[in-house]
Amino acid sequence: MPKFMWLAALLGSVGLAAGGAVLPGGVAAAADKPIVLRLAHINAASDPKQKEAEKFKELVESKTGGRVKVEIYGAGVLGDVREIIEGLQLGTDEVVIEGFGTIASYTKLSLLDLVPFMFRDRAHFDKVWEGELGKKLLAEAGSQSKMKLFGPSYRGVRVTTSTKRFTNLKELKGLKIRVPADDMSVKTWQALGATPTPMAMTEVLTGLQQGTVDAQENPPILSYNFGLADVCKNLIRTDHRWSADVFMMDQAYFEKLPKDVQTAVVEAGEEAARATSKLITDGEGENLKKWTQAGATIVTPQLDEFRAATAGLVKTSFPALSDWVEKIKAVQ
Repeated sequence: MPKFMWLAALLGSVGLAAGGAVLPGGVAAAADKPIVLRLAHINAASDPKQKEAEKFKELVESKTGGRVKVEIYGAGVLGDVREIIEGLQLGTDEVVIEGFGTIASYTKLSLLDLVPFMFRDRAHFDKVWEGELGKKLLAEAGSQSKMKLFGPSYRGVRVTTSTKRFTNLKELKGLKIRVPADDMSVKTWQALGATPTPMAMTEVLTGLQQGTVDAQENPPILSYNFGLADVCKNLIRTDHRWSADVFMMDQAYFEKLPKDVQTAVVEAGEEAARATSKLITDGEGENLKKWTQAGATIVTPQLDEFRAATAGLVKTSFPALSDWVEKIKAVQ
């Protein structure tokens, strides 16, 4: 192959999707073409995650003077959670906003986002994720998963939306509940006496309508935006998990970006995350009101027996996480 053809092939195979970045070996892509970051998420256009994506786009493009363009693909257009996260390595997207707990197949530290009743309250959650411990956790999890993880935001406390009412563990026993496809979620609900069924979120509404599952658990606004209020007439304040969303990028891809672009992207993610956390917090009362307006009953069970039933879960089934759990619980 002539040398110029070999060089052209090399640039085509290792270049970033839309140029303008520094490539391996110091070769520069065409400076007049913007870098395009395709951002994927699975949530509806009315969901706070879409607002977060839009804020990120605005900030990245502003901070880079238009050198970077962000294209948003929401509502599962590029696939379900598993598919869009896999897409970071396959090159079908460059940025994903998803729960920290969704990457357990890449790093077991992700399971910390799924530990039941670990956070005392919202203030405790904020102190962990906005403090040094949260930064250390994202750095270590990123190293293990080969991802750049940044911009943690409050996803909302998880509740249970159900076609069947329950107020205690006796009434919950045998409940067929959809859970994310991770061991922590499965073992949590098994410990509570339910029958957990891993299922993609995009399949839950159909599963509830067909009776494959009786219930599911997620933050109220996410559940509402997936249309679940049409089927679930009980919103049960199990408040069992305080979850964080994070921005995810493939580490190798991120490191190929110019240093100033890397800085701009992370800064934009952090700022968008703070804005979204506030948006979700300010809207929590309204989100519950949407459920009551849709005909749902808000149920507040006594949670002491729920906490007791799951108290030994980490030490028994996930001992490698014990030190982290203790560090998180110790944050004041």
